[in-house]
Amino acid sequence: MAFGAMRSSADRKPQMTSNSSPTFSTLGRSPSIRPPAYTTDDLLAAKYQNFSRWVHLMRVAIAAITFIDSVAIVACVGASLRAYSDSRLEPEWILPLWPLNVDLRPSHAILGCGIAVAVLSLAYLAVAFSPLRQRLHNANIVSTVLSILCLCTALFTVIFASVITNNLAYNTYSGTLSSWTCRWHGFDNVAPSNFTKICDDGMAALNLVIVLVLIEVLALGATAWGWWVEMRVKKGCVDGTKSEVELV
Repeated sequence: MAFGAMRSSADRKPQMTSNSSPTFSTLGRSPSIRPPAYTTDDLLAAKYQNFSRWVHLMRVAIAAITFIDSVAIVACVGASLRAYSDSRLEPEWILPLWPLNVDLRPSHAILGCGIAVAVLSLAYLAVAFSPLRQRLHNANIVSTVLSILCLCTALFTVIFASVITNNLAYNTYSGTLSSWTCRWHGFDNVAPSNFTKICDDGMAALNLVIVLVLIEVLALGATAWGWWVEMRVKKGCVDGTKSEVELV
């Protein structure tokens, strides 16, 4: 009985399970192989990752332009202050080139603005290229803070320098570097030779600060775009309806 039982069990044909062979159609067609499934979350993540890359590039470009603009501001104001220091005579001289009370506050304000904005721009570039976790979120925070600081600094400098320069524009006993030197415009045969350069440097520095204001407004727009991308990414991760989309 035992031998017969063993023989009967050996004569049995092995049965293939559903996991041991691919599934064939009943009409003899090739095996049905399904393409890999992608979810809408995967597609949205790839889309907003591309947006995040563009935000990063735009911010880096704006920071680089801001740094170049601020360095140019420092160069212009520094040249005018140096020329004033070299041509300034003591009060005991009979024919001084400058009035007794030259208001240097606008020049110092523009110089401080250029230095501050240059340092802040370098700080953002350092953060942008540092290997931090959650780079988009950290970059959004840093960009927001630095853009607001740069914009407020540039706006204050433009208003402060313009108000003081305009108030002293027609004062015969005092003036700023720009107001005093630009007053001699057109009298090249009488005015000192470096007055035209000091006037041009001062006006160029103030105009560059105005350009800086426009650049920082653009930087705030890029920052708002970065926050929008981050919110969309977080919303996609939370909502995530996992609906499958097959890419054939």
